Amino acid sequence: MEPAQDNFLEDLFCKCYHDLMAYANTCLGNPDLAEDMVQDTFHEATNQVDCLLEHPYPERWLIKTLKFKICNYSRTQSRHRKYLVECLDLTVIPSGESVEQLVMEKEEQPLFQRLRKVLEEEEVSFLVDATLKNYSHAQLAEKYGLTVWASAKRLSRIREKLLTEFPEHRHRKKE
Repeated sequence: MEPAQDNFLEDLFCKCYHDLMAYANTCLGNPDLAEDMVQDTFHEATNQVDCLLEHPYPERWLIKTLKFKICNYSRTQSRHRKYLVECLDLTVIPSGESVEQLVMEKEEQPLFQRLRKVLEEEEVSFLVDATLKNYSHAQLAEKYGLTVWASAKRLSRIREKLLTEFPEHRHRKKE
């Protein structure tokens, strides 16, 4: 990256970081997750620095990118929760405190046994933490001794394993 681009991004970061954090925290209600989203937004800005330099309102570009990332995250989380709830054959999404109890009760069901054949024990725990407990990637990385990037990649790989084993969930129509 050229020094001018680096200085531009640094100035933009200093100027917008706190406002973006406040917005993300308000939307997500989780400071760790908000930090993940803001950092991901600035990562995107770094990848598209030439486009951002030419943009007439780079601050608006950042907020629009952050909004997109938050919406995409929320949509993905909702899909993951729905999928796990269907696998566990639940009627409601449990609170964070009751997740372990619920998993223990549902282990004997055929769908859950099929899930256990696809995923290793740690992957099931990881998926439960990410979907039902709504841990951020920073929290998952800390708990499982990973980097944030590795945490996101692990969740992506788990999702691919599940979609391979449960292809009926890949393109489900809304009922």
